[in-house]
Amino acid sequence: MTSATHAAGFSRARRIGTLLTLAAAAAVSQSFGRFTYSLLFTDLRDGFGLSNTVAGALGSLNLLMYLAGSLAVALTVGRTGLSGAVRIGVAGNVVGLALLAWSPNVGIAALALALTGFSAAGVWVGTPGLAAELLGPRKRGAAAGWLTGGVGCGMVAAAALDALLQGPSDAVSSGAVPSGLDSSEAALADASRSHLRDVYLIEFLLGAVVLVVLAVAVRRWARTPGRTGFRGARDALAKVPQAGRLVTAYALHAFIVATMLTFIVGHLEGYPDIFTAWGAELAFSSIGVGCIAGGPVFGRMADRIGRRRSVTIGFGVSFISIITSTVYPLLAFVGPLLAWVSAIAFGMAFSGIIASIAARVSDSLAGDEFGAAYGLATILFGLGLAAGPPVGGALADWFDSFGPAFGLAVAACAISVALIGWGDDSAPVSPLRGSTS
Repeated sequence: MTSATHAAGFSRARRIGTLLTLAAAAAVSQSFGRFTYSLLFTDLRDGFGLSNTVAGALGSLNLLMYLAGSLAVALTVGRTGLSGAVRIGVAGNVVGLALLAWSPNVGIAALALALTGFSAAGVWVGTPGLAAELLGPRKRGAAAGWLTGGVGCGMVAAAALDALLQGPSDAVSSGAVPSGLDSSEAALADASRSHLRDVYLIEFLLGAVVLVVLAVAVRRWARTPGRTGFRGARDALAKVPQAGRLVTAYALHAFIVATMLTFIVGHLEGYPDIFTAWGAELAFSSIGVGCIAGGPVFGRMADRIGRRRSVTIGFGVSFISIITSTVYPLLAFVGPLLAWVSAIAFGMAFSGIIASIAARVSDSLAGDEFGAAYGLATILFGLGLAAGPPVGGALADWFDSFGPAFGLAVAACAISVALIGWGDDSAPVSPLRGSTS
């Protein structure tokens, strides 16, 4: 392991400082570069006059480029190393955020979302391996938890920015945008675009600071070389026990997360008798709060009871929390508090499943080999992420409701529980094609 040669001489303060820097990099790439789009979905749609399907397709562009970036990392990590992939990824995200802060038209916004998606892959593939090397083999689950906790902090920060800056609905209520007039549509579009740009501008500035700190904190990083390229990545992933089941569940988890993050705010805003716009957005930020706690909690759980069990528990929590946060009769009976608590639980499962799966891969692989294999697994994760917004958007347009999309996410949770099962990590199961036991 690189940890023996690279991080053995690190002081406790330096380890914590480096982990915090890696967590901040994950927040910039995932929360700012990718998930803020979900929070500003209606601003993008209304600001550029798009349908739910087209706006969802823009989100898919971001996620498809994340898939392409994952493939690029799997093929090139042998040359860049994990630390190089992370630095390049954060730099690309900062440029993309700058373009989003400008976004004079939907074409530039689409280009920016493509860039942030592609660049985010390098950060997410690289940071778990680096964090695991810092904390050592006995705390790989906790190491991955640091990073997912960072993503959760970024989501909360994005939601706070959205709330603190005046959004289109606030502009209507204050009189800056006239309501009940034909001219209000154009004014509302202007307010939506302005709000989107303001949020991304602040995220760009924060990302630039993280990039500078990262360049200092991770400027030299020892390497654990391994065979890379597509064949090397495939062979490395085959070393992970039950790899076929694991990556299939990983892809389904991505679909679940993308569906929930993209549509939860719009869905709850459709219940004006229960939720204000602020209350609906609080559900999104509650997912971020859950992510902060979920990574460390599930990471430690994975270190104690095993990766398979913690992943299965995570999908069970997702199954229940999606139902309790989206079904109207339950929300009408209990009130918005049910959605907020359920969103926290979903956030914990969201980050906890990812932390447990990353730890599972790092149990078998290290260094560049980890990066190649995890990059290949992340391609399937990217497919799941890319499927969520257009499928959910199309269902919303067809049924005039986001409910069917959440129903599909619940079914994906059940399938994932069946795939992973329950038992010790070393317990054999009937492997899928291409997996090992």
